Amino acid sequence: MNTKTKTNKSNKIVNKITHKDYVKILSYYKMRLPKKNKTLKLKAEKLLATKLCKCIKKVGLKNEQRSIAICTNSIFTRKGLRRGNFTCKKRARVDIS
Repeated sequence: MNTKTKTNKSNKIVNKITHKDYVKILSYYKMRLPKKNKTLKLKAEKLLATKLCKCIKKVGLKNEQRSIAICTNSIFTRKGLRRGNFTCKKRARVDIS
């Protein structure tokens, strides 16, 4: 995935996900592309969040941290994305960075 590299105030390199990345995510999973950019972003993030939560439940190891690592690697790292905070409690949500 192509990501724009920016430096923030503390001189850390931050990768920004572009519009093309969200399009690639939805087209990879053969989803319809919405016309609005905000809807596109929300739909892609929701898709990845539900995939992550379902994967963690399916792996179902006794060590939850290990199952999170396995699923993060298969869903995000292999596609060149970085996962931020996530939750699977009420509504699946993930921050992509």
